[in-house]
Amino acid sequence: MMTIKAFRLLPLAALCALSGQVNAASATDARISELENQVSVLSEQQQSSIADRFQFDGFASLNLQVANNKAGYAGASDKLNLDEGSLFGLQTVFTINDSTQATVQLVSRGTELENWKPQIEWAFISHEFTHNLKGRAGKLRLPLFMLSDYLEVGYAQLGVRVPNEVYGNVVATSFTGADMLYDIELDDSSIQLQGFAGSHNLSSDKTKFRAQTKFDQIYGGVVSWTNDTVTLRSSYAQAKVTSQDNWTLSGNPVGATTFQNDEAKFYGVGARFDGENLFVMSEVTRTETQGFYPDADAAYVTAGYRIESVTPYFTVSHLKTKDNDGRKKASAQAAANFMQNPSKPTAFLAGSTQLQQELLDMQRTSYSVGARWDVYTNMALKADVTYVTDFGDTNGGLPGAVNAKMNGQSIDDTMVYTVKLDVVF
Repeated sequence: MMTIKAFRLLPLAALCALSGQVNAASATDARISELENQVSVLSEQQQSSIADRFQFDGFASLNLQVANNKAGYAGASDKLNLDEGSLFGLQTVFTINDSTQATVQLVSRGTELENWKPQIEWAFISHEFTHNLKGRAGKLRLPLFMLSDYLEVGYAQLGVRVPNEVYGNVVATSFTGADMLYDIELDDSSIQLQGFAGSHNLSSDKTKFRAQTKFDQIYGGVVSWTNDTVTLRSSYAQAKVTSQDNWTLSGNPVGATTFQNDEAKFYGVGARFDGENLFVMSEVTRTETQGFYPDADAAYVTAGYRIESVTPYFTVSHLKTKDNDGRKKASAQAAANFMQNPSKPTAFLAGSTQLQQELLDMQRTSYSVGARWDVYTNMALKADVTYVTDFGDTNGGLPGAVNAKMNGQSIDDTMVYTVKLDVVF
């Protein structure tokens, strides 16, 4: 009877076991589903966290300009042009941690030399050691001028372009190396000290003479003071300059234009007043270079007055080389050598030194009148008329004026008309 009863209970036991397995399987499935949900949430949080670490910004300029002749001031000619002065830029900042960031800036310019080819202007890592000490390493902007950090961002500039007599006299705008910035907080103002060092390879499409140039042993410093309304700034830099390429002008080679570890120095001082309505800014610079390249003094003053969303402005800018006599003597000596020993080499050297004198003896003054209309908080429309004159006994440092002289013509001044749209996003 016991055996029979036990057999009778077997189906019930099997049923109970099966029910337990089903419940266990259901619990396992529920647990797996819960784990999958948790993984999905964590994955989304991680992706969101990474996305939050990126900051994307952009800027663009559309520049329409035309001149009354072919002097070539600011790249303008007697034909309407939308490429020269136009650009598009993107900047990305990635936050590595609370103290460290990586920054990359890509810029595409429409100039005749670059023809919209994208180039990396910034690519550096920055680290805050303390709340007032920061270091950066990589490809950085060369901090020579008050507007060096905003050279590409037209929206951050009052006019249609930075003063060409001052900013156009230095061909290097960035370097690869490192800098340190130290901020000193005062009661109602602050002081920033900056030291930098590095090197730079300037490609041939960055210079109007199509010569690749190398800058070694770059180092310098900047001291600035500001109380948010008034800013005072001074800068110094020096480098060793080397170029194995002779210059090219209008497809023709210019001899004796190479460098070999020539020392170059830059000095600059600047001031800015940015009040509720009135804006005034000025910079004075001096460049000194060994060899045939010119030593030059340059300066400008810009004044603007805000009337609601419109700011009319006026700029006077001047440039003059200080070592014209040296190039004059070299040209005269080369000409005398040719007269004493007529040959192709002496003729080429005589022609090249004379062309150097025509190109590098510079004097000019520009007067700009314009207005800026802030259409939106991130868009500005500008119009400008610039008159360039006072060349003295030079060609104003303008290649077009040199070409005209070589063809028996003369350009003593030029007028440039510009309309520009600047945006940031």
